[in-house]
Amino acid sequence: MKKILIPVLVSFTTLGLATACNSSTNNAVENSKNTDITAELNIESKKVIEEYNSLILEFQNSDDEKKTTQKLKSLIPRLEQINSDKERNRILINTYLRIGEIDRAYEFIEEILSKDKRPNLKNFQCMLMESLNKSPSLIQDCYLEAASLYKNKLDKLDPSEAMYTKILWGYNVNMLHAGNREYINQLKKIVNDQKSEQDKMMYESLFELETNIEQRQQLLTTIASSI
Repeated sequence: MKKILIPVLVSFTTLGLATACNSSTNNAVENSKNTDITAELNIESKKVIEEYNSLILEFQNSDDEKKTTQKLKSLIPRLEQINSDKERNRILINTYLRIGEIDRAYEFIEEILSKDKRPNLKNFQCMLMESLNKSPSLIQDCYLEAASLYKNKLDKLDPSEAMYTKILWGYNVNMLHAGNREYINQLKKIVNDQKSEQDKMMYESLFELETNIEQRQQLLTTIASSI
């Protein structure tokens, strides 16, 4: 399971999460491909991100995970100084998860959500709550809140827009995990409505991940064990 890494888990979208977990080589090194973010970074931030990327590669290939984990821990104070909020948040969450500090990742996500209510990040926080064995009622409330955030975005989109189906999927998934089993039919409908074979296969894989108890438990266990 070591190579099914969480950089993707923290791509902050339900689709990104599931697609990542189905690819053992996806995003092995978390280089930013966003030119706007790259332009925003100062020299020191770029330098520490390069060190971070090197450590992630080492984390993938090293037989001494304890040593690599310690290196990542020691890098955190410098990672906290990255001058791009988006890049700093992404890297810090991934780092906390890699070194097994799930509680710290959860608390950090809570800080981010207090300023920016992103539905996909809220969804991931709910998954962390499951991994941390929070009470079922708190977990369901979390998923309901995530579903509400998705619904807010959905109401602002035209059904013809490219993101509409992805947001609709996120809404239905979170309603399902909030305890509303009838939403499984809405997920099936999205799968069946796909016109392209590639999209249909992707949503079929997502459907299995979200509805197959064994697959979902494996994902939650993977998060809990920090990969």
